Amino acid sequence: MKLLGLGDSVMDAYLFQDLWYPGGNAVNTAVLARRAGAQQTGYLGLLADDAPGLHFQKALAAEGVDLSRTRIGHGKTSCNYITLTPDGDRQFTGNNGCDTVQNAFQLQLNLHDRAYIAGFDVTHTSIHSLLDDALPALAAHTALSMDFSSDGFTHVNVARLAPLLRFAFFSAGGRTGEEVRSFAAYAAAQGVPTVVFTCGGKGAYILDHGTAYEQPAAPAPDLIDTLGAGDAFIAAFLVRYADTGGDVPESARYAAEFAAQNCGHYGAFGRPYRPESD
Repeated sequence: MKLLGLGDSVMDAYLFQDLWYPGGNAVNTAVLARRAGAQQTGYLGLLADDAPGLHFQKALAAEGVDLSRTRIGHGKTSCNYITLTPDGDRQFTGNNGCDTVQNAFQLQLNLHDRAYIAGFDVTHTSIHSLLDDALPALAAHTALSMDFSSDGFTHVNVARLAPLLRFAFFSAGGRTGEEVRSFAAYAAAQGVPTVVFTCGGKGAYILDHGTAYEQPAAPAPDLIDTLGAGDAFIAAFLVRYADTGGDVPESARYAAEFAAQNCGHYGAFGRPYRPESD
């Protein structure tokens, strides 16, 4: 199985550690799919040429992710700030502004990019990658997967994108089980064959070709950091789904266990950068 991550990249700055970790849903899915057994993965998006950006590039190369079509822009790497609450929970508290490569430039896909993308079985992107307008030209050449996160979906945008997608992933956030089932049914009715809601410690709900499945969360005995657990579930589910010819229970079980294991280190996939090394 060959998977491409298309779109968003960001550094997650753990201010309580003074360490930055490479991240972004499209990046994380490419790296973690490789770790989950994908034959080949690539990342097509924007990275910067500053010190954090060079670290980002080296980290992805070390994970075996192909960067041959990635754009390198002159400027500053986008960064999210993460702190600890008094009770130990992590929370996003801001970013380093809009004057970054990821915000200053727009990814424009050309004929060579589309030919490259056609070489992958699945292309996974995020609603936060802002590439909706590029998807119609890609849908005929690769199976498209979209992460809508917990805050990136409405009935309107799901209805617009659903006919293009093979897989749609959502995070339940604070939604009830009934809300999850109702929206999954709506997304499926709009044309998405496989709809997946990740629900944190409550597990996952999957609606695949009209059949519903529930997957309990796997235990995480070495729990250190839950950042990236949802991306790990997405990556592992896509890999095992392809490898088993669509065996949903096996794919969901494997994804839950892989996501739990991924909580055993800081950052979505580790490989920290220390900013004072600039």
